[in-house]
Amino acid sequence: MKQERKGTKKPLLAVTTLVFVTILVVAGFSGCTSQQNQQTSTIKVSGAYSLYPMMVVWANEYQKSHTNIRIDVSSGGAGKGMSDALAGTVNLGMVSRDVNQTEANRGIVAVAVVKDAVLPTMNANNPIKANLTANGLTKEQFRNVFINLTYTTWGQLINNTSITAPIKVYSRSDVCGAAQTWAKFLSYPGKNYTQSNFPTNERVTKVKGDDSMSQSITSDANGIGYSNVNYIYSNTTMRPKEGLAVIPIDLNGDGKITANESFYTTRTDVVNAEINNTLPSPPARLVYLVTLNNFTGATKDFVQWILTTGQTLTVRNGYAPVPTSLIPEQLRIIGVTG
Repeated sequence: MKQERKGTKKPLLAVTTLVFVTILVVAGFSGCTSQQNQQTSTIKVSGAYSLYPMMVVWANEYQKSHTNIRIDVSSGGAGKGMSDALAGTVNLGMVSRDVNQTEANRGIVAVAVVKDAVLPTMNANNPIKANLTANGLTKEQFRNVFINLTYTTWGQLINNTSITAPIKVYSRSDVCGAAQTWAKFLSYPGKNYTQSNFPTNERVTKVKGDDSMSQSITSDANGIGYSNVNYIYSNTTMRPKEGLAVIPIDLNGDGKITANESFYTTRTDVVNAEINNTLPSPPARLVYLVTLNNFTGATKDFVQWILTTGQTLTVRNGYAPVPTSLIPEQLRIIGVTG
């Protein structure tokens, strides 16, 4: 009988042990899966063409050390970034203009993440390129080209009636920070222009996005437009892309480009002018990331990284960092103090 009892207990022990081990294994895998799900996050970002190149760099760099984070970045213009943020379809909207009161009342919170600029462009074979490079154009002249349409030929800009090549004006069709910034630059006391003030008629061609703007000017010897810095200059040569040239801005209105107004040769020159405020705001301006109500969770961590470590990546990628004096306030906005 003793042997019989021993014989019946052994299989029972084996089955019990097997069930216990199975429970541990299943529980272990279940715990790992739950932990992985908790740690994996996707941050969705959309908006301004101006910030898009920098955001791609930030996303790639951040994901190297945060392998549980996925960052999806898409462009489409500042208007799209704002509307997506308001709708809550993205975690972050890229907006290359100031947030207005209506947007703030609807819960939009913004932090400045870089400083960028909008510059006037012409075709590299412009009929009066040599003159424009040496003397530039004043704010009033740009205003009469883009908004008032006072000038019809390039010769009129330099009082040379023998040059009859027509001025072909290009502007933006999409709601964007570049157009808003350029309009703001063209404003004067008593008249504040917005993108809506750029005419829509047969003398103005509207294009969507910075790439389309640059391509249009490159293919039209008589074209004039405006673009964000990183769509004008080459990432490799740091000089204007083939077929493009910048029209210097005669900031003091003396009819010539002096040494302190000449900072367009390379992208680095422009960025330095943004940093030391030689290039005024506008057409330089802060560019923002916006969210609805509050920066939280993985999104907050990512933006905190952008405002600290991420600022060291700006200059080499064609942007000026946020002025050091403004960083504490930006961190406070996302909820980081001390």
